[in-house]
Amino acid sequence: MRGYMEVMFFIIMLVGSANADTTSSQIISIPAYEGEKVSTKIYPAVSITGQHGSINVPSAFIQKGIASIGIYNTYTYQDNMLGTGNKFKNDTVFGAFSYAPFHYLEVSIGSIESLSSINSSQSIRYSGDLRIGIKVGQKILPCLGIAGLGEILTYSKSGSSGYAGYNGDATSYTLSLLMSYNMFDSALSFPMITNLRVGYFWDNSEKLISSNENNFMPPIGKYAMGIRGDNLTLLALSILFPLPEYYIEPMLEFTSQFSNKYSSYDITEPSYNNISFNQNPVYLTPGIIFYTPVEGLRVAIASELSLSKEVNQSSGSVFITPQVIWIAGLNYSL
Repeated sequence: MRGYMEVMFFIIMLVGSANADTTSSQIISIPAYEGEKVSTKIYPAVSITGQHGSINVPSAFIQKGIASIGIYNTYTYQDNMLGTGNKFKNDTVFGAFSYAPFHYLEVSIGSIESLSSINSSQSIRYSGDLRIGIKVGQKILPCLGIAGLGEILTYSKSGSSGYAGYNGDATSYTLSLLMSYNMFDSALSFPMITNLRVGYFWDNSEKLISSNENNFMPPIGKYAMGIRGDNLTLLALSILFPLPEYYIEPMLEFTSQFSNKYSSYDITEPSYNNISFNQNPVYLTPGIIFYTPVEGLRVAIASELSLSKEVNQSSGSVFITPQVIWIAGLNYSL
């Protein structure tokens, strides 16, 4: 009996040892746990154009749905030889919504409410201006998209200065080629997105004012109101660095729109007949986008820095382009 018990004990120990070895082997064979990777789904930045992308540069990628609202203000200056001059202040609220009924088609509409003032007694209110866009795009690679964007800009103004008024003939149009590259989806998997826009702007805004008003309205007023009347070439580039693990997305934009003259200005000022590229609106815009706990909701702040060269008027005044002090926006994507 004792010998039988010793044999059974030996067998149990042997089986236990085999099981322990098997369990140990199974543990060793399990791959090392790498942790849960941070989602690289990139939501759009706040865009005052109604299209997603960065603040001023739309993306070629199609987004299911976006709602955004932006607030920004500008200051336009014109100094003269005596060191005094005019300052034109503009406060603007812009709201927009876009939706993609198909994977290759995105439509958008935005509206603007703006108050521009030279002093306490002279102001112009923009109200009901619309920006309607249609974008057709396609991914040609998982990380590369191209698109065409067409926009219609209507103008409806009312104000106390006597310069403003509505004219359907002032409706303007843009047509742009967009290209976007998302390095997150490339083999490099680097947190950077670039958006490029090359386009053309058929500007009819000079028809908002009569020929008589155009004769005495100063260039600073036209510039600050966005009245020019030239067909413009559009060039813009933005770079974004999405860092979802830190809930931020730094960004940098370069934007410009240029022609060789300011058509509606040269009636009273010949200095605007032949201008250089950097005497047109040229901006560098650094900013940062904040990720919120609500999925798809983004908040952005930025400041536009004018790179434009001054235009010396024959009257002795120096025309200085607007300096956008700040931009703030809120954006939600579906």
